Amino acid sequence: MVTRKDVALKAGVSPSTVSRVINNNGYVALEARKRIEAAIAELNYIPNRAAQNLRTKSYKQIACISPSISNSFFSEMFMGIEDMAIECGYSLSLYNITKKKHHYLKQVLEGPYDGLILLASQELIMIKDFLENIKKMPLSIYWDRIDKINIPRKAEIPHVYVDLKKVMRQSVDYLIANGHKEILFLGHYYNKEKNSNPRFMGYEMAMKEHHLPIKDYYRIFIEMYEDKLTTGYEAIKMLLDKGQSFTAVAASNDLLAAGAIRAIIESGKKVPDDISVIGVDNIELAKIVTPTLTTMNIPKREIGRMLVQQLMDQIQNEHTIEESIEVEVLLKERESVKNLIH
Repeated sequence: MVTRKDVALKAGVSPSTVSRVINNNGYVALEARKRIEAAIAELNYIPNRAAQNLRTKSYKQIACISPSISNSFFSEMFMGIEDMAIECGYSLSLYNITKKKHHYLKQVLEGPYDGLILLASQELIMIKDFLENIKKMPLSIYWDRIDKINIPRKAEIPHVYVDLKKVMRQSVDYLIANGHKEILFLGHYYNKEKNSNPRFMGYEMAMKEHHLPIKDYYRIFIEMYEDKLTTGYEAIKMLLDKGQSFTAVAASNDLLAAGAIRAIIESGKKVPDDISVIGVDNIELAKIVTPTLTTMNIPKREIGRMLVQQLMDQIQNEHTIEESIEVEVLLKERESVKNLIH
């Protein structure tokens, strides 16, 4: 195996000079640097990163915990995390952990990681052992709840967040501006408590501000982590089979919206001529369903990059850490909403 001494001998410099080039730490004359880089390439020298990490007390690794890697929303966010981590010189491990699998957390937290990114699962935040173990670890969270992040620390935990109440309100406002009055809410709830469900709160706020009734069957709630294509399809199909009347579906994500579109078309109706559908997230699927889905665009990859940057600022002991970043969400108009006014 080629060593650092071999590179130094080939380049005619000392091993410490080779170290400065590899670690980009300290001055090395340009001519000597070129010789060292040429020797590294010729000898195919690969630095022993594990040994370097032991010396610097850094693993150059971060962990990411996601509540649902099967959901393309989190998958796209993870792509941004991966891109940024690699750019920063860090390797990345991904864990799919829910409350049912929380016993894996100890293994993750005891792993060789410099920091942790949590794609916020409300359930994990409530686990006492988890809270105790992450008090001192550099941590960055994607947060989409109304309530504060309840982890006992001296300062606020750096996080990137989306105001989902505002997003859902904008979504329903758009339907109302297009003449819709009979609007369903299709989304999940948290512990059956309305105050912990920002999406439904946004829907309810928009409907009440425009003095529109919210009939019982307008509220279609699904179980936690069941926000997928088949769930949206089955929920809307059941409603259509009962002959219930509505002109639009405001889905809390694009998977539910796409499932709703399938159910509407299968029932013999047209989207958007008979029933309009709007989603939230703007995942890849939204661009290829027929008709293409109007949705609220959450910039998932950009969020992933922001999370890594927040984590790097902590790992590198930066004094100016942006602890709370709200992400702007914009409407993406496509083909699934009909204007009933014109």
